[in-house]
Amino acid sequence: MTHPAMQRRQFITAIGALGATAAAGIQPRLNAAPDAPKPADDGPLLAGTPAVFAPSPSGFTVTLPVRRAAAAWVEYGETKDLGLRAGCDPFGFVPQDDTAVKIRVSGLKPGTRYYWRATLRPNGDLDPAAEIRTDTYTAKTLDPAAAATRFSVWNDTHDQAATIQSLFGLRNAKDDFLLWNGDLSNNVNDPALLPGLYVSPKKVDLAKGPPILLTQGNHDHRGLHARGMHRYVDFPGDRSYYAFRSGPVAFVALDTGEDKPDTHPSFKGVPASEPHLAEQARWLAEIIALPGFRDAPYRVVFCHIPLRWTNEGPQDYAKKGFDRVSLRGRAAWHDSLVRWGAQIIISGHVHRAGLLAPDARFPYAQLLGGGPGRSANDHPTVITGDADARQFRITCTRVEDNETLHDLVLKPLA
Repeated sequence: MTHPAMQRRQFITAIGALGATAAAGIQPRLNAAPDAPKPADDGPLLAGTPAVFAPSPSGFTVTLPVRRAAAAWVEYGETKDLGLRAGCDPFGFVPQDDTAVKIRVSGLKPGTRYYWRATLRPNGDLDPAAEIRTDTYTAKTLDPAAAATRFSVWNDTHDQAATIQSLFGLRNAKDDFLLWNGDLSNNVNDPALLPGLYVSPKKVDLAKGPPILLTQGNHDHRGLHARGMHRYVDFPGDRSYYAFRSGPVAFVALDTGEDKPDTHPSFKGVPASEPHLAEQARWLAEIIALPGFRDAPYRVVFCHIPLRWTNEGPQDYAKKGFDRVSLRGRAAWHDSLVRWGAQIIISGHVHRAGLLAPDARFPYAQLLGGGPGRSANDHPTVITGDADARQFRITCTRVEDNETLHDLVLKPLA
């Protein structure tokens, strides 16, 4: 048996050797070997076009997809001369990432159009020659005090490039925002798909349209990398549910989560939709009592899975059944929505445009958009809203032939 004193000397010797190798920059078994190959420099630093998310009265977020580690900042201003710079994250660093750099531009005026341009450089490279710049774009902040507001709604695009391109071709430059109402994705099991799903779809420069607000759909919750969505997009308040005011309309955006119980084996333990619905219920009861929401002339809810539908029967989840209506969400939120005076719920999910009128049990209408266009009976739609002090017109139009499928007019609440 080795004497205790000898054991102690051997231990100290071993520690000293480890310290020496660490000081020399050699860290076996802890990091990659010093001669490990470096990532290939394959293509431009910017991995597509940028997008603008989460508009508010005081700012917006620019997302820049990148191929490798990069730092970035945004120059902005009320004229093409720019003159101001946003380049600090919430923790005091230059915004940087190896997949997508998000930059919040804040301290802005409500209802004001700003010019902006982003600059990127490889992390650690201070040579100005290594910097690249995007085109100069514009983005407008929201205005809660405006006399009117306009917006468009997409839903269930499911990574269908041709559908997204068609929808984008119909964009309205006068819109205050685009609401992308869930199921941008299918099953997110490949992280390489994320930039094209959320920031830079094929042949579409989202930064050339109105700023984007999102809801999460059930497919956006699905897959081992689904939770990576928030690295690419931005939500107001850093949550997938939020409320905002634009002109005479108060909007609430809710996250209906998955279309089956969280315990369904196909989900592999990824979603926690049920506690998330309860969390939103507590928040909703508080938000509807705030000034600007409790007294808004018009009151609208966005959520991916509808809270009403024609088929509300039980589903056989063991035989590929799924919820066409969010009964769990409705149970959690209905009383607050009625108390608030919600006039309409705008959803997607069933891939069929439809409209259910208010009735005694449900005093709010339910409007649904179409699908991604993957079959003869699956027609993409765009829903538009145009509100002023007199009326609020909401129209659902089929993209392929511009046919109006549903057209309703809401009057301001007393």
